[in-house]
Amino acid sequence: MHWTTLNFGTHEGKSLPQIVISDPDWFFWAVARGVFTGTLAAEAEDLVKMATAIKIPKPHSKRWRVEYRYEDTGSFLGFEFVRANSHCGHHSTRLPHLDLSCVRRGKAYDKKGCRYLLRDFRRRYFGKSASATKRRCEEFFSNPKNFVRRSTRPAE
Repeated sequence: MHWTTLNFGTHEGKSLPQIVISDPDWFFWAVARGVFTGTLAAEAEDLVKMATAIKIPKPHSKRWRVEYRYEDTGSFLGFEFVRANSHCGHHSTRLPHLDLSCVRRGKAYDKKGCRYLLRDFRRRYFGKSASATKRRCEEFFSNPKNFVRRSTRPAE
């Protein structure tokens, strides 16, 4: 997939996949505020769906959960992959997939929490010493195998 490069603002010269991996707080804020228009708005809409439904990169991924850990103040501490049937820790929540909007949903403007999220994401998806390059971010979000399919049917 070809990703458009921003030609304005703080993230000028970056593509949306780069931004969501370098500054998810800003990305989700910008989407909610309607900052993107035209092609960028369509790409942002697609990216929100992907960035909130990232598959756990383990064999038999349905047996695993992402455990999001928070301080009692609501600040994000990081995430781990845990067995689905294991005990859930105090001040944590679980999902069957990774959601990069988890920090913003818990506490708006938690930059330290975003750094923890990105640290954990890079380690678990790109490798311990790998950086989040433009090419790596775009390739990750261009591969449909990295995402869970979420039902579009309304809940009954």
